[in-house]
Amino acid sequence: MSKLYLKVAGVLSVLGGVLVATGAKAGTYVDVGTSSIASTTAYITDFFSDVSPFIWLAIGVPLAFYVIKKVIGLVRAR
Repeated sequence: MSKLYLKVAGVLSVLGGVLVATGAKAGTYVDVGTSSIASTTAYITDFFSDVSPFIWLAIGVPLAFYVIKKVIGLVRAR
């Protein structure tokens, strides 16, 4: 088992070294502009505002059946 730990540690140290060495160049590989973050946030907001009635419906219908079942159970108990 200790050989496995040594191999895993070796692989992780090599990966860590590669990440540290390329850390300075990370900005050149991924270019995220200020407008892209704003447009992504706007898209997510629009998506959830469009889907929210379906989410409330999916929560509300089972909850309504549960409440109706409990009320009928209370009325029958008398």
